[in-house]
Amino acid sequence: MEFLSAPRILPGLPGVGNFPRQFSATGQGKHREGLVVEFCADENRCWVGNFQPGLTKFSAVFADGRGLEANVLAGGQGYRVNTVTGELLEEFGGDIESALEVPSTGCLLLCSPTDFELRQRGGGVVWRSRRISWDGFRDLSLHDDELRGEAWMFDDTWHPFTIFLATGAVEGGSYYEAQ
Repeated sequence: MEFLSAPRILPGLPGVGNFPRQFSATGQGKHREGLVVEFCADENRCWVGNFQPGLTKFSAVFADGRGLEANVLAGGQGYRVNTVTGELLEEFGGDIESALEVPSTGCLLLCSPTDFELRQRGGGVVWRSRRISWDGFRDLSLHDDELRGEAWMFDDTWHPFTIFLATGAVEGGSYYEAQ
């Protein structure tokens, strides 16, 4: 099945049509507007989801290559949904601050304030890095099979790091556990 259009973020809840499907990782907030996303399989099969946010300001939607599932990131909270039926397949995250598509793997790389997680688009964690930062990252960039960037240290300095995407192994960073 091919989708008519990619999922799209709406500016708000529609005033007409069917009641939006409600999604909340905590069960709270279903009475208020969250991230509103429209999914259309064809002209006659559209539905709207209202996704309650997590703990950050980052929101995005990533559909899989076939258009049958999507990862909705609403204010840092992740929801994997079936785009045809509206079924919730998985919840994850809560503090996601950014996400990168990794073309070589077809996976999503999720960034929290302290670490990274590589997720398969169809669900499931490939790996989760060790803690790399005290609280934040900057200058993130993909280079072949590596993610490079800088991790924040509590003395307000930045320290370079590299993550090897095949394994999640990390070199550098600002957070080191006592040996």
